[in-house]
Amino acid sequence: MLSEYSVYAIDTVRWRFGWVLGLMVVCSLTDGVSVSLLLPVLQAAGLDVGQEGEVAQYVNAISAAFRAAGLQPTLLLLLAAFVAVSGSRTLLGRVQSISIFATEQSLVQSLRQRLYSAITNANWLFLSRSRSTDFAHALTQEVMRVGQATHVLLTLAANLIVGVVYVVIALTLSWQVTVIMLGAGVLLVLLLRGRTSAIERSGGGLSTAMNRFYAGTIEHLQSLKTAKTYGAQERNIRLFSDFNREVTNAYVVLSRREMGAGAWFEAGSVIILCAMIYFAVEILHVPAAAILILLLLFSRLMPVFMSSYRLYGDLLGALPAFANTMDLVRKCEAAAEPEDTGGQSFQLRSAVVLQNISFTYGTAGSPAVHDLDMKIPFGKVVAIVGPSGAGKSTAVDLLMGLLTPDSGRIFVDAVTLTSQNARSWREQVGYVAQETPLFHLSVRDNLLWARPDANEADMMDALRLAAADAFVSALPGGMDTILGDRGTLVSQGERQRIALARALLCRPALLVLDEATNSLDTENEARVFDAIEHRREGQTVLIIAHRLSTIRHADLIYVLENGTVVESGSWQDLSGRSQGRFRALCDAQRLVA
Repeated sequence: MLSEYSVYAIDTVRWRFGWVLGLMVVCSLTDGVSVSLLLPVLQAAGLDVGQEGEVAQYVNAISAAFRAAGLQPTLLLLLAAFVAVSGSRTLLGRVQSISIFATEQSLVQSLRQRLYSAITNANWLFLSRSRSTDFAHALTQEVMRVGQATHVLLTLAANLIVGVVYVVIALTLSWQVTVIMLGAGVLLVLLLRGRTSAIERSGGGLSTAMNRFYAGTIEHLQSLKTAKTYGAQERNIRLFSDFNREVTNAYVVLSRREMGAGAWFEAGSVIILCAMIYFAVEILHVPAAAILILLLLFSRLMPVFMSSYRLYGDLLGALPAFANTMDLVRKCEAAAEPEDTGGQSFQLRSAVVLQNISFTYGTAGSPAVHDLDMKIPFGKVVAIVGPSGAGKSTAVDLLMGLLTPDSGRIFVDAVTLTSQNARSWREQVGYVAQETPLFHLSVRDNLLWARPDANEADMMDALRLAAADAFVSALPGGMDTILGDRGTLVSQGERQRIALARALLCRPALLVLDEATNSLDTENEARVFDAIEHRREGQTVLIIAHRLSTIRHADLIYVLENGTVVESGSWQDLSGRSQGRFRALCDAQRLVA
C-alpha cells in the first residue's frame, strides 16, 4: 500500500514533488555544513583535536577548503560562516514547510477532483445501488487524511535526507561507532515491526468507524423532523453517542499504539546512545573533541530517527484512507458511462418509441419491465400510471438513457438510443421529480444552474409557466432570496414549482414530470398544466402519476402492471371500460368516469 501511494503521489504532483525534494536536499546540506563547521570552530577557539587520525584529517580538509577559496579560517570567519549557514537553513526551512503544505493541498485537490469526476460519470445503476454518504465521507474525511499522509510522507523524506547527511559526517569522524549505532537502530526497528503492523490495522479500523459515524450523522440530520414527530430525539442521541464513542475509541487505540511504539523506540534509542558513548571512549579511544561532535550529531540524529519512526506510524495509520478512496475511485471508473461519441444528434420531431424492452436489476430476480412497448408522440402529453412496483420509474429511467435495456430497442425518431449517445439525448430532456432538492443558493442561482446563459426575461417566463412568479416576487429578496439547505426555507409545493421552472428554462424537447405536481394545490396545478397546454407546440410531456386527477388532460395514457403495458388509450376510452384496469384505479381513487 505504501508503494502504491508513493507512486501515486509522485505521479500526481510531479514537479512539486521534485521541487520539495530539492529543497530538502539543500536544507539538509546547509544543516550538515553548519554542523561540520563546529570542529574547526573548536580548534580555532584553542581546543586540541589532535594531530592524527580521522578527526584531524576532517578538520584539516575543512581548513584547506577555506584556504582554497582564499580565506584564512580564523575564529571570527568560522563563526560568521556558521551564523550565515544556520540563518540560510532557517529561511530555507520555512520555504520547505510552505512547499510541503502546498504539495499536500495539490494532491488533495487532484484526488478529490478525480473521485468526484468518477462518481459523476458513473452509470445510474451503480449510483442507485451505492450509499451517497460513502461518497461524501470519501470526498471529505478520507481525502483529508490522504492529504495528511502526503505531509507526513514529505516530512519523513526530509528527516531521512537530514539523517543521511548526519550519518555521512559521523562516518567521517568514526565509522566504527556509526556502523554500530546504525546496526543497533535497524535491529530496534525489526523488533518493533509487530507494533508497526498494529498501527496500520488501527488506521483501517479508524476509517471504518469514521465512515459509519459520517453516514449515521448525515442520516440523522436529514431525519430530524421525523425524529421530533415520533418523539425519538433521545433514541437518536443515543445512536449518535454510540457512533461518536466508536470513533473516539478508534482514535484512542490508534494514538495509544503510536505512542507506545514511540516510547519503546525512544527507550531503545537511549540504550543505543549510552552503548555508543561507552564503546567510543573505552574501546576506540576517540578524542574528546570528536566525542563532543558525535554527541551533538547523535543528539540531533536520534530525535530524527524517533520522529521518522513516529511519522512512519502516522503514515501507516493514514494509508487505509488512501486505499479506501482509491478503491471507490476504481469502482466508479469501472462503472463509468461510455464516452459520448458525438456521431449522432437528437432532434425529436416524430416520437420516442420503446420496442419490446426488458430490464432486470442485477443478475437474479424477476425483470422490472418486460416486453414493454410504448410510443410517446411528439408534441403530445403522455401519462404513465399504475400501482407501486409496476415499473413506471424503471421505464422512465430507460427512456432517459439512465439505464440500458437488457433486450429491445429505444428510438428517438430514427436514432437508436444507446449508452454511447445517452448523454446527448439527456441534454434534450427536462426532468422534475416529486422530491427535487434545491441548492442553498438564491432562486436566481438555482435557475441559472440549469441554464447559465438565461436572461431575466427567460427566468421570469419560466417562473410564470411554473406558477411560481407570484410567490417568488413576494419573497423578501425576490429572485435573490436564499432558499436554504435543500430549499427548506420554502414549502414543498414552492420547491416543486421552482424545480419545474428550472426544467422549463432549458426548453427541453421532452419534459418528464415524475409525480412533480403532487405537492401543488388544485389551483396552481391547474395553472401549471394550462401553461403546458399552451406550450404544446415543440414540446413533448411525459407524466408519471399516482393521482389520476392530474392526467385528465393527457392525450395518451399507458397503464403499467407487473412491468408491462396492460392498457393504453385516452382518458375517455380507458375510463369507459367497466372491467378495465384503469377503471379500477379510478374507482379506487373515487373518481367519476
